[in-house]
Amino acid sequence: MYFSPSFLQNTLYVVAAVLIIFILAVVIYKIKHNIKIWDKTMTLASIVLLNTLYSILGGFVNLPFTLSSVVTNGLSLVALGYIVVIIWDLHKQRKTNEK
Repeated sequence: MYFSPSFLQNTLYVVAAVLIIFILAVVIYKIKHNIKIWDKTMTLASIVLLNTLYSILGGFVNLPFTLSSVVTNGLSLVALGYIVVIIWDLHKQRKTNEK
């Protein structure tokens, strides 16, 4: 299956826009309900947004391949780590609630 580079670049724009709208909606919700704004899920969303924006930048500026690989793979690895931490915290919280 082949996806054209322009389709992939346009998809990145859509993903970035949806992620920004989602982050803003969550922040507004947290402010209205006096909930702590910055937590692990907000950090994860910010890392994913940063990775997406860096990929979009790569469509406009010719970045060295090794730099792009290190940055995008590094950010993806950090995001995966945050996902594991969030799942582990939810698991611990469920075990605590069962007791």
